[in-house]
Amino acid sequence: MADLLNAAEQLFATSGYEATTMNAIASLAGSAIGSLYQFFPNKESIASALLDRYTDGIIAAMDQWQSSLPDTPREFASGLISVVHGYVSKLPAIGALAETPATVPGSYRMDRLSEGVRELLIKFDPAIKHSDLSAIALATSFILRATLQGNRMVQKSKGAAFRREMQRALGSYLEERIGSGATASAGTGRESR
Repeated sequence: MADLLNAAEQLFATSGYEATTMNAIASLAGSAIGSLYQFFPNKESIASALLDRYTDGIIAAMDQWQSSLPDTPREFASGLISVVHGYVSKLPAIGALAETPATVPGSYRMDRLSEGVRELLIKFDPAIKHSDLSAIALATSFILRATLQGNRMVQKSKGAAFRREMQRALGSYLEERIGSGATASAGTGRESR
């Protein structure tokens, strides 16, 4: 199954989503077409499996970042966008998949991303109001998603400037929602903000 996904990823990146066929994926993977259909009934299910894999990778990158969280909401926002962008920028097929209507994010991906952000927010500020946490995590997840979408839509020469603007926007939002009076997380050595 990994070989099939890797072949699909390569073809989506080089040929685009629309031009990639199930036969081409099976051929590149060195697999019979029947074996491909055994695991994936259609091209959309392959794309969905890749996007799920990418989401899990984003969560893993965010988990690694937990050990070095910054001190302020603005720095947190900037770092979070940088971590997610850094991971996604290494994915060869993300652009082709993100622009394809058939691969609109499923609830698993948004729920998983929101849960990952939620865990980071708890680690960053254990005193955050539980009643506010889910909404803040979901809004932050959508801002992350908008940043990634927008970054693909702007010219490469303007990508860094666009990311900085989104970091400022997320930073302002988080500063307002969790503020500078939040309690420092235990064990990080940070002073009260």
